[in-house]
Amino acid sequence: MACGILLLLGTDARGESVYLLTQVTDTIISEDSVRVGGEEAFVYKKKMKNLKPHSPHKATIMAMVLPGSAQIYNGQWWKVPILYGGIGATVYGLSWNSKYFRKYKTAFLDYTNYLDRKSEDPETPYPTDNTWDKLMIAGNSAADFTPSQQQRLKDQLKNKKDYYKRNRDLLYIVSGAIYIIQIIDATVFAHFYDYEINDDLSMSIRPTTGFSPVTGGNVGISLTFNF
Repeated sequence: MACGILLLLGTDARGESVYLLTQVTDTIISEDSVRVGGEEAFVYKKKMKNLKPHSPHKATIMAMVLPGSAQIYNGQWWKVPILYGGIGATVYGLSWNSKYFRKYKTAFLDYTNYLDRKSEDPETPYPTDNTWDKLMIAGNSAADFTPSQQQRLKDQLKNKKDYYKRNRDLLYIVSGAIYIIQIIDATVFAHFYDYEINDDLSMSIRPTTGFSPVTGGNVGISLTFNF
């Protein structure tokens, strides 16, 4: 698109100088517009259909309903594998940490209850099929642990429980962040979908002459901006 500004200098009938500032813009006429009858109307409707604007609102709704669909709508297919790779890793991490959180939580509660019963009754038998021995190195058992070792095992079970819980909660936050970020990404890039930057950014200055019924002959300077 070219936009021109004409600065014209002329002389009126009284011999006084007159300055005229005129803005000139290009008019683009499609070759199809010269056609007549029903064919012209058909071409016009077809072009209007192709010029339907890209909808950021639609992209936002699509991203909220199905993550990744808005990226496809925006023409950014390459983001979908990255998005679902992140979702898959997050889901796997949630499953892993939730699994071990439940195991260590159960073992911690069971072992705490066992120690409480044993403190009340020293003759309390050691359970052979318990949840905490299964989390220890194969072949090891806490049956013969001293009081200090029992306390150490209890603390270790609690620390592990808290560790996996913290990781699980963090991954819940990450999954929520991924969901929100892909919505923001879809909305922002939908707004810029129809935005074009022309490499032909230039300005030209040239002299011009013309004739006006008011000023008669005149000369001036033409400034043309291409963008």
